Amino acid sequence: MTNGYLLIDGNNIGFAAAATKKLTVGEMEVQAVFGFMRAIRMAVARYPLLKPVVLWDGVSWRKHFYEEYKAGRDAPADTPAAKAQLALRKGYKVQRPLILKGLKHLGVSQLAAMNLEADDLAAILARRYAAQGKKVLMLSGDKDWIQLIQPNVSWFDPQRGELLTLNTLEKKLGYDPAKKRIVVCNGKDEIDGWMGVPSPRAWLEIKALMGDASDEIPGVGGIGEKGAIELLRTYGSVVSFRNQVLDRTIDAAKLPKKLRDFAEQEEKHFIFTRNMTLMDLNSPDIPAPARLKLTAGSLERDDFASFCSELSFKSILTDIDGWCEPFARAA
Repeated sequence: MTNGYLLIDGNNIGFAAAATKKLTVGEMEVQAVFGFMRAIRMAVARYPLLKPVVLWDGVSWRKHFYEEYKAGRDAPADTPAAKAQLALRKGYKVQRPLILKGLKHLGVSQLAAMNLEADDLAAILARRYAAQGKKVLMLSGDKDWIQLIQPNVSWFDPQRGELLTLNTLEKKLGYDPAKKRIVVCNGKDEIDGWMGVPSPRAWLEIKALMGDASDEIPGVGGIGEKGAIELLRTYGSVVSFRNQVLDRTIDAAKLPKKLRDFAEQEEKHFIFTRNMTLMDLNSPDIPAPARLKLTAGSLERDDFASFCSELSFKSILTDIDGWCEPFARAA
């Protein structure tokens, strides 16, 4: 009997699995399929009271709002790194239908909307289920999902094995400006890529100031990671900062130039506002789902065994009943 939901970022988990050590059946790569099956089985076994739902990306509304959004992913590859990334994406695209097939055999529900990304679907479902008093765990390596953390909603990064809840978000992470890296507050264990921020909203505003190179979203310019974090820690929010400048609570002339420029130049504020529109998963301006598609399978042990046999997943076949048991409980 489940009492909540496990929301899984399909493409994020699948692409991460595709980037692992190559696994082939004949000439076909299958490491994304194998890695995805292992990741979801591990999560379902670890959280037996949560019903798994895999969320897939549609064609994002963000591309219509801002043409440059993720545009580089469709551009010709002209460097060795870009060519390798393109090859990885193509390899994952070939394997993705097999992931969908395996999930169907395991009885795992899958959800997609024509105009939304998995991030948007996670936001909609997290709010809905949390309002109903249900527990929600979001499974993704995408740190954009951190902004969705709220009472009853937590985030787990399977690649790092890191769990964040509303209670631990503020206490667990802190920023060490001397090292220019994020460290656990005991000052010992370092975690690359994190930002020590006091709230999910602050995390979002920092990203909007900095931009997101992976999505081709430029920042406001002049404010990097350290400056963005210090601004949010000092003033609480960008709105509070600008209001204090406008009502002269803050003497703009005494601000560092990068902050003074941000406070006074409307172009920079426009960029920040645009980035917030692109990044804020709780925005009321996100369109309603169009052509929502739910694939709800049922556990088909024999079909899944045949699926694994075709792909030579021998480690799964060794104990197929035990391997499928967590999915039977989650049904």
